[in-house]
Amino acid sequence: MNKINARPSERSIYIWNIVGSMTNAFMSMLILAIVTRILDNQETDIFSIAWSISQLMATIGTFQIRTYQATDVAEKYKFNQYFIFRCVTVFAMIFTSILYIVGKKYSFYKSAIVLIICLFRAVDSLADVYEGFFQQKERLDLSGKVLTYRIIVAMLCFSGTLIVSQNLLISSLSLLAAYCVCFFIFDIRYIRSVDILKNRTRGQIKKKGWLKGLLLEGFPLFVNAYLMMSINNEPKMVIDRAIEQKWMEAGTQTAFNILFMPASVLMLVYIVFRPLLTQMAIVWSKKEKKAFLQIIIKMLSCLIAVACIILLGSAILGIPVLSLFYGIDLSKYKVHLLVVILGGCFCTLSYVFDNALVVIRKQYLLVTAYIITWVYVKVISNLLIKKAGMLGAVSLYTSSMVIFACVTVVIFIICFKKEESKNGR
Repeated sequence: MNKINARPSERSIYIWNIVGSMTNAFMSMLILAIVTRILDNQETDIFSIAWSISQLMATIGTFQIRTYQATDVAEKYKFNQYFIFRCVTVFAMIFTSILYIVGKKYSFYKSAIVLIICLFRAVDSLADVYEGFFQQKERLDLSGKVLTYRIIVAMLCFSGTLIVSQNLLISSLSLLAAYCVCFFIFDIRYIRSVDILKNRTRGQIKKKGWLKGLLLEGFPLFVNAYLMMSINNEPKMVIDRAIEQKWMEAGTQTAFNILFMPASVLMLVYIVFRPLLTQMAIVWSKKEKKAFLQIIIKMLSCLIAVACIILLGSAILGIPVLSLFYGIDLSKYKVHLLVVILGGCFCTLSYVFDNALVVIRKQYLLVTAYIITWVYVKVISNLLIKKAGMLGAVSLYTSSMVIFACVTVVIFIICFKKEESKNGR
């Protein structure tokens, strides 16, 4: 226990942050590959849409308060307040998931799969408030460890159960059970054992206003995240309806999800910069705006360079690797893959400015960018996908990310210039 209480090195923090984040990112890719190789197209499509719906519902569960919590270095709100708030949002997530499933009128089997995967996300959302606290206390290494251990155990349970039972329902239950057990073994054990975490001050629960305050602080972030997930999921939802209405064949949902997976590759690189969020908050609180801009420029330069490498690599190796990994012939989707990855690059670059606006506490203005993009997607999605099929689906995603990135950059520039003019007075 003394070892876990020792102050971690910067190297250890970065390594565990990268390992945890990459494990989390690759989970979707690996779990879909396992399901694709073992089950038929119909069951794989059900799992794919269940996974997408759970990601949408997770935005309610987390309420996207993690970034705010991690950058709350002055501890305006205490951990017990963040925890109670998260319990409320997780309950809301579960309730909304049930309403969504009932409203969709899925079959009993499909409804059960979707609900179980949403419950798995609910546990993940509850664990996230602990990991946000670890990050706030500059113990991002613990967040990385917890995430890595939990995902590895859960993946082993899920894949082992699926191989033995050949049953998606039973395997999904094992995934949920593994996440519950790991939450108690790792997250709760760390917060009770690590000195800097257990010696925490407690906020006054009975004091009026804190719950409303957190709700107001997080609401713009929640709306933004929900709209973004809705934007990302729109092609999948249209494809899901198309498969049920028989104007797209079974397996199309799976193919789209496979092509969509590499879109987040650049996001893995961005995760490396997560520790800089707290640094950005610190330099901003000291009114060191030049240092703040330097951090942003450094992040953008690295991301653009890596984006070019990713696009080149995808053009050469993307389709052969994905076809081999998932056991599906994707040779006709080379252009589609590059279009998706380009969209993912724009999405990641926009998050730099998105998070910067959170740090300077102007996150409420981001709603404009999300609403504009969401309206665009809702208006054009059915028409584009019906007319161009899979190419229409990937084009919808990429064009929406270009629009979102452009609007976000404009908002950041306006806000930053206003802050500079205030200091000039």
